[in-house]
Amino acid sequence: MKRFLTVLIVVATLQAHGQEFYTSLYGFRIGQYREAAKTELGKPFKTGKEDDEFEYVAFILPDKASYVAFEYAANDTKRIWSIQVTGTDSSINLGFKGIRLGMDQIQIEKLLGKPSSVKDIGEYGYLWTYDKTNLTVEVKNGKLSSIKILDNSNDLYTITPDLKKLPSFEKIQKILISNDDAEILKLLAGDIEVYYNNNTYSFKKSFLTEQLSDYSKVLSTIKTISKDLVTVNTKNSEFYEENIRIKLDEGPQHVIKIKKGHLIKEIVLKYFAGQYYIFEINADSK
Repeated sequence: MKRFLTVLIVVATLQAHGQEFYTSLYGFRIGQYREAAKTELGKPFKTGKEDDEFEYVAFILPDKASYVAFEYAANDTKRIWSIQVTGTDSSINLGFKGIRLGMDQIQIEKLLGKPSSVKDIGEYGYLWTYDKTNLTVEVKNGKLSSIKILDNSNDLYTITPDLKKLPSFEKIQKILISNDDAEILKLLAGDIEVYYNNNTYSFKKSFLTEQLSDYSKVLSTIKTISKDLVTVNTKNSEFYEENIRIKLDEGPQHVIKIKKGHLIKEIVLKYFAGQYYIFEINADSK
């Protein structure tokens, strides 16, 4: 079985120019719960564990000649750490910058730019790596044979949140009440949990499937409980406040508290790869 984990060597001090972190590939989002891949894709054809205790799970795609593989970090085997699609089927929608398997090198460079380095990896062709990002591709016989994104966010970004990236409540409010599923999804973390009527809602399929079908009822629940956000009075401290929550072994979280008069009680955002994402919405009365 081919080794899925690709180690990226990154300079410790990175300049902001040209830096980019990709969160989605083949409809899935880095940080999504592990069950999403299984629910969406069925029984894997290969599973295993590497020497570094990282786990991988691979699923054959409909063309039978391509596969998608997910890795899970040793310290967190519940969430997707990397996504890799490998094969020859150019009809597979990778959902990534117009890239298709089987593209020639000129097309790859046009869409992704010239790689920072190229390494001969034997029977698998050549590994192209890009500095200041979390992307690698493999090129075999001059054609794209594999593309991978991974969570190297701790290498690329400081753990300390950049408060300039924190969206205002007005922006969050506007998106959540917009009924625009695509825009709402951009604001949500892969491991979003919504608490309402003593139920917990999280994504059980890929973000693409959730956008198309609302399979897990996360989006419809968010729309239901967000309708009255338009009347929140952010100027009155009796009704509204924002603060920072610190948890052991986790980065600081930004908490929006709506104290009374609305379904939603809390919206919690976490800082990931240079951006803030909502990962908890609490609408339970308790």
